[in-house]
Amino acid sequence: MTDRGHRLLNRRELGALLLATVFARPATALANTPAEDYVTDIAENVMSLANNGQKGPALRAKFAALMNRYINLKSIADFALGPYNKQLPASKRAEFYDLVSNYAAALFVYYVDDFRGTELEIVSTTKQGRFTVIQSVIKGKGGREQVRWRLSSSGGGYRVSDVNLKGVWLTISMKDRFSKVLKSSKGDFGPLFAELKEAETW
Repeated sequence: MTDRGHRLLNRRELGALLLATVFARPATALANTPAEDYVTDIAENVMSLANNGQKGPALRAKFAALMNRYINLKSIADFALGPYNKQLPASKRAEFYDLVSNYAAALFVYYVDDFRGTELEIVSTTKQGRFTVIQSVIKGKGGREQVRWRLSSSGGGYRVSDVNLKGVWLTISMKDRFSKVLKSSKGDFGPLFAELKEAETW
């Protein structure tokens, strides 16, 4: 049996996974818990941004700011480097975080039409150790997709730590993707940075 959590996603699948983290219209206006309210708030903000008529770099910059507000991208980026995390020079770390943020934002701009008109239905909320896990369903023209959100507590509220779509966790998918590039370059971060920068040309 294949462990789908470790399947290397193509760009469209990775884009869908990142979009699922923050892009879905809530199916109901009311949520029952603070964690569900948090997820609903993300969805409402992103829907507003997606429909404001902007495109290209302007939309990408605003979406990057929105993601940094709700998602623990630094933690996801650090995890994605795996054993190479300690090898990343301190002088390059801020640039790396910015590149990951811009890369994710570029995926949003590139695939935003795929998620317009979708609805998010919250199914259940459970506690798993220090995480709050929300089971939800994204419903749209393409059918239904099961989505799991992993939230961590932060400053009296929450931050998105991970999301699972099609049986694949975002953090694991990015780790597999980054590790493949770094292994090929024998730990040289140049090719990975170059690949992330390519998102600006999409």
